This record gives sequence, C-alpha cells and structure tokens, in this order.
Amino acid sequence: MRWNWIVDLPFGRGKRFGANAGGLADRLIGGWQLAGNGNLNSRYFALPTGNYNVGKVEIYGKQYPIQDCRSGVCYDGYLYWNGYIPANRINSTDPRTGKPNGVMGVPSTYVPSNRPLIPTPADGGNPADPLYPYYDSNNVMVPMKNGTMQRIDFNPNLNPWRNQFVLGPKTWNLSASLFKAVRINERFTLRINMDFFNVLNVPGTATPSANGILSNQLSNNEPRNLKMTLRLQW
Repeated sequence: MRWNWIVDLPFGRGKRFGANAGGLADRLIGGWQLAGNGNLNSRYFALPTGNYNVGKVEIYGKQYPIQDCRSGVCYDGYLYWNGYIPANRINSTDPRTGKPNGVMGVPSTYVPSNRPLIPTPADGGNPADPLYPYYDSNNVMVPMKNGTMQRIDFNPNLNPWRNQFVLGPKTWNLSASLFKAVRINERFTLRINMDFFNVLNVPGTATPSANGILSNQLSNNEPRNLKMTLRLQW
C-alpha cells in the first residue's frame, strides 16, 4: 500500500495565521508546503534448507519476547517461529557463573520445526560419545564398493523446504519534504527544500533468522536522513 500528500501550510498573507503579513515577514512565513509519501509492505522469508529432519512450522509473531545471550551479551528479540535452537542452548545458564548463555524465554511448549540429523543433546553431550564431533550436523555413513564406510554430509539436492516461503513481519516507511519558492524579483526565484527520508526515524522490523529469532539488534530501515537544498532559478 502506498500513499502521498501535499498540504499548503496556513501561514502568510491571506492565510489563517499571519494574514496581514507583508514584505519580508510574508517571505519568511508564507508559501510553505508540506509533501510526503509512504508505503506499507508485507514480506515473506524463506524456510531454511540446511536440515532434513523437518516437521510442523509454527508462527508465534511477537508473542514470546526472548533474550539471545549466546554471544556473552544478551540481545532482546522475539521467538518469531519455531526454527532450530540447539537443546542445550534453550534457557541455559553457565554452570560456573550462573549467567545466561543461551536463548532465554523460550516457552516450554517449543518444539523445533526442523533438526539436523545429529542434534546436540539437551545436556550438551559427552566427549566420549563417538558422535560428539558431529553434533548439529547432517553427517551420515555411506558404504563404499570396497566395503569401507565413508562419512559425508547428507545432501540429496532436494530439501523438503526448498522454495518454501512464510509470511513475515510487515514493514513501513514515511518520508516528507518541507519546501517553498520565494520570488526575489521578476527574474529570480529562490527555492528552499528540506527533505526528510524516514522522517519518523522508524527502525523497522527485520526478518527472522533460520533459528526463528527476530532480533531487535537489527533494523530494516536506514536512519532518518535530512537533505537541505537552495536552488536559484532564473
């Protein structure tokens, strides 16, 4: 959806405010116009195709606020959909310090929609486990003609979620321009423009990642930009 407008501001000679202004005063306050445009867009995001153990996709929207503390710093966000979060990182804390080191706030009803063929256990696993080096991977053993086994990354070149898209968060933006033309004499006119891109400085919501997290650390829109111009016409 797109929209635009233009408004004559009620200042200056013959207007509601400053109706009797003349000369320099009218040139300063009169003749200003405000114009702008905006848009509202729906968006889709592609389902990840890195895992092959896939199930039901659930969209939560902004129902579940979370904090992603896996980097050592906690960032606010939302669990937008049930992407894959390793079981040992769900609401986890460092056993030595007690500080959060996982995705905090994940509901107890969360079931990942997809998993690698060798997921990480909830307790983090045991280094003695032969599969320990392959946690969170899609490694499989393939028999060779000579009877040996070769470990490779499973890839049939046709993931069930290939070219599958889900409706994501909407995005919108608004820009405006304040401008006027001042006649200097019969030959010269000065045009004044103040253009505001993303005039409300709306950060905008990014699309969620493959793990289902919609992070507030990222923005969709560029910050507000102001451009001022003077143009002499003759």
